[in-house]
Amino acid sequence: MAREIRILIAEEDLFFVKTIEDSLKESGGQYLIEKVSSGQACYEKLQEKQFDILLLDYALPDGRGLDWLRKLNQSGIGVPTIFVTPRGDPKFSIEVLKEGVFDYINRSAECAKAFPFVVNRAVEGYNMMVEKVKLQKELIETKNFLESIVDRAGDAISVVDLEGKILYWNEGAEKIYGYRKEEVLGKRLSDFLFPVDETLREEEEKLLSELMARVTQGETITNVEVKRKTKEGREIVTSMTISPLKDAEGKVIAASRICKDITQWKKAEERLAFTERLTSLGEISAGVAHELRNPLAGIKLNTQVLLRRKDLPVMERKLLESTLEGIGKIQKIVDDMLHFAKPKAAHFKEEEINEVVENSLAIFQTKLKKENITLLFDRGEGLPKVWIDIHQIQQVLANLILNAIQAMEKGGSLIVRTFLEKGGGVGISIQDTGIGIPKSHLYKIFDPFFTTKSEGTGLGLSITMKILENHEATIDVESEEGKGSIFTIHLPGPQKAEGR
Repeated sequence: MAREIRILIAEEDLFFVKTIEDSLKESGGQYLIEKVSSGQACYEKLQEKQFDILLLDYALPDGRGLDWLRKLNQSGIGVPTIFVTPRGDPKFSIEVLKEGVFDYINRSAECAKAFPFVVNRAVEGYNMMVEKVKLQKELIETKNFLESIVDRAGDAISVVDLEGKILYWNEGAEKIYGYRKEEVLGKRLSDFLFPVDETLREEEEKLLSELMARVTQGETITNVEVKRKTKEGREIVTSMTISPLKDAEGKVIAASRICKDITQWKKAEERLAFTERLTSLGEISAGVAHELRNPLAGIKLNTQVLLRRKDLPVMERKLLESTLEGIGKIQKIVDDMLHFAKPKAAHFKEEEINEVVENSLAIFQTKLKKENITLLFDRGEGLPKVWIDIHQIQQVLANLILNAIQAMEKGGSLIVRTFLEKGGGVGISIQDTGIGIPKSHLYKIFDPFFTTKSEGTGLGLSITMKILENHEATIDVESEEGKGSIFTIHLPGPQKAEGR
């Protein structure tokens, strides 16, 4: 059963209204007709009731129909309007269409008879328009919703064309890599994200080329680990998934890239593996050290007894003294091994980190002057107290400061800084302008017994690492040959320390 169409007629010419009513009745359709003869009455009626169609005359007793139409639009009264225009005035007809009129008829008997057709066309057209607007609104809302999710995702999401140029760059990418959208759109990833090292750069470019070739064939590639360089110069590790983007015909036109920063995960894995190695090596070292201690003590005692003889020839005395000196060095190594294997029990207290650092630096004042090294201590302000064993942390600082001094054989600058970290932790950085550490050695320096010094045992940094692990702290190192090194200690915040 057809729905009844409600029509409001705003028209002063009663004869024309009667012609329209007769035409509607003859059409056999179901129409509910209400009539008004002024613009004000039309305005009030539309505020009271809802109509499917408004027939509005171009000239009403209280004003032009066009002015009343504008008032209706400004008031937000939406009703499909059919305008009655003067006969033979196409210019006026175009003007009313610009105001949003749905259709128009001329003031004539022929047009009045065709009114039912115009009404049904207007109703159908209006319903289609409403549905279209609704669908467009839903589409826009869905698009905005999805874009909001993608744009604000924590992972770095980007889109590149088949030449590798960036088409899209979300907020996650801005946070992870440090580059704003405006800085990267239209550029290639290799222009700014690849490592500075030429060999690594070539490897990354080759890998990306191979991956893009596979994506072009429609393949999705997941969880590829790659190294990237942030705007600040930090090297990070990301896990990347690349997917093809296709057009309506199914042709691959671009690639989406979702990258998760897994740098901290990788460091945690490395620390766990390193801790396992240290534990195993510590057990072996403890056994070896205990086995060496007793015979070494006997050798030392025998050597000391022989040295007491007054009738020893000069050469033999020198040999025994040299032997005793060697035994002292061996004992130092054995003590270091035992300390590494079984460090002394820690006694934790709340301490002011700036005071701890200052006391550690005071020990080296004379040596710094002698080695022509300038010292700068940048004290962080408002730092929370840290939960530490002061003697163990001073041992860590002393070891790192001494290493820095030894790396600056021709003098230089030692910069020590304390600062507040994200999450409430406290950081200590020790920077030198020395010879730096070769990249091939960088990941070995904390390994037990690894050393490049002729006099070193290779246990200093291993013991440092073990002490920091006991404090639930971590240490990072950055170094460049010929320019120096930066060791950064990250001590946990007060809340984390108290919860141990």
